[in-house]
Amino acid sequence: MAKKQIIVPQILKGTREFGPEEMQKRSSVMQKMIEVFARFGYAAIETPILNPAETILGKYGEEGDRLTYAWEDNGGRRIALPYDLTVPVARFVAANWRTLSLPFKQYMIQRVWRAEKPQKGRLREFYQCELNVIGTRSLMADAEIAKVAAEVFCAVGLPDVVIRVNSRRLLDAVLDKFSVPQEKKIEVIRNIDKLDKAGREKVTEALRQEGIKNSEELMTLLEPAESNEETMKKFLAFDLSELNEFFSLCREYAIPEEMLQFDPSLARGLDYYTGIVYEVVEKGKEGGALCAGGRFDDLCSMFSEQPFPGVGVAFGFERMMLSLEERGLLNNSAGSTRVMVANFGKETEAGCIGMLNELTQNGISAEMYLEASKLEKQMKYADKKRIPFVVMCGSDELAKGEVKIKIMATRKQKSIPQNQLVSYLNGYSSR
Repeated sequence: MAKKQIIVPQILKGTREFGPEEMQKRSSVMQKMIEVFARFGYAAIETPILNPAETILGKYGEEGDRLTYAWEDNGGRRIALPYDLTVPVARFVAANWRTLSLPFKQYMIQRVWRAEKPQKGRLREFYQCELNVIGTRSLMADAEIAKVAAEVFCAVGLPDVVIRVNSRRLLDAVLDKFSVPQEKKIEVIRNIDKLDKAGREKVTEALRQEGIKNSEELMTLLEPAESNEETMKKFLAFDLSELNEFFSLCREYAIPEEMLQFDPSLARGLDYYTGIVYEVVEKGKEGGALCAGGRFDDLCSMFSEQPFPGVGVAFGFERMMLSLEERGLLNNSAGSTRVMVANFGKETEAGCIGMLNELTQNGISAEMYLEASKLEKQMKYADKKRIPFVVMCGSDELAKGEVKIKIMATRKQKSIPQNQLVSYLNGYSSR
C-alpha cells in the first residue's frame, strides 16, 4: 500500500493568517474605523480582486508595475491583482457614475497585493482601508479627508500622530524654478519620495545623477523649518493659495494645529497625484506611514470621458495593527462569547438548549459545549476562549428551576432562579 503523502500546511512568505483571537482584534479596530467613516457620511463599496491587467498596470510608474502581480490566465486574458484601492475605485466611479450621488463619498476595506521583499510592516498580501471623495475639486474635500483621518487615529487609540502635508502643484513649481525638464519631473519626484528611507545624502546624489546640478540647494529648500509659518516663509516666491486655503479649512474642521505639518519634501511618488498630498506618521517613530494619499484629479479620466476629480487616503491597516500591538492596546480583547452553557448529557440536554436559545434571543452571545465531557475539560475550554461566565444546570438544578453561574475571572459561583438568568447577566454587564 502506497504511503500517504502529506502536504506541508504552509503559507507563502509575505502572507499571513489569523486565528479567532487575532481576528477579533482586527475586526474591533476595523469596526472603529467604519464607525468614523459612517459618521462623516461615507458609504462602503467592494470591487473585484481579479482585474483586467490594463485596469491596474501603467498607473503607478515603473516600480509599481514591477510590484504588481500580473499574469495570463488559461483563456489568454491578461489579469492583475490590485496594487492599491485607489485605481479600482476610480474605475468603479467611471463605470457607475450615473447611479451615484456626486460628490461620491466612499470607503473600501479589502486586500491588495504587492511583490515586495517581505519585512516588518511590509507584506505581499495585506489589507488597505481606502477613503475617497470623488466628483469635486473643492478643497473642503481635502480638509475633510484630513479630519476623518485624524478622527480615525483617535478612535483606534493612536492619537499621537502627525499629518504631513504638501502640494504636488507647489513641488512642480519648485522643480520649474530649478529648471528640471518636464520629462524628468516624475523621476525626480520619485527620488525625493525616497528621502525617509534613503536619507538626504543618497537622494541628493540621485538627483545629481539625474542632471540636477543644484540638487543640494533644492533639498535645502524642501527641508521643513521649525514651524509651519517659518516653512511657508521659505516659499513666498511661489503660489501658496492652495496650501493656505487647505490649512484654513483644517482650522475650521477643528483639526489640532500640532497634528498638521507642512513638509515641502513630501512627494508621494505615485504618478496620479495632482494637488494636496498627505502622510500620517507617528511622532518620533520610524517605520513608514500609517496612512497616505492625496488629490488625483485626472485618474478617473483614464476610464471615462467625464471629469471626476477626487481626493483620498489609504490607511495601512497592518502597520496600524503592529503599532497598536507594540503599545499593548490589543492585549485585553475579550472573547466574542459571553456565556457558555455546560453540557451534562442527554438528561438535561433539552433544558440546557432551551436556556441557550433564551440567551441568544435576548442578545447575549452564548454557546453550549458540544460534548458531555468532564466539567474540568469544559472549564478549560471556557478559559481558553476567555468566556466570562459559565452556566451549569444539572438534573438537580433543572428540577429546582435553578442554574449555577460561575464567574470565570474570580472562580466564584452562585445559584439563581432560571427565569432570572437573562436579567442577572444584563445587570452584571452594567456594574
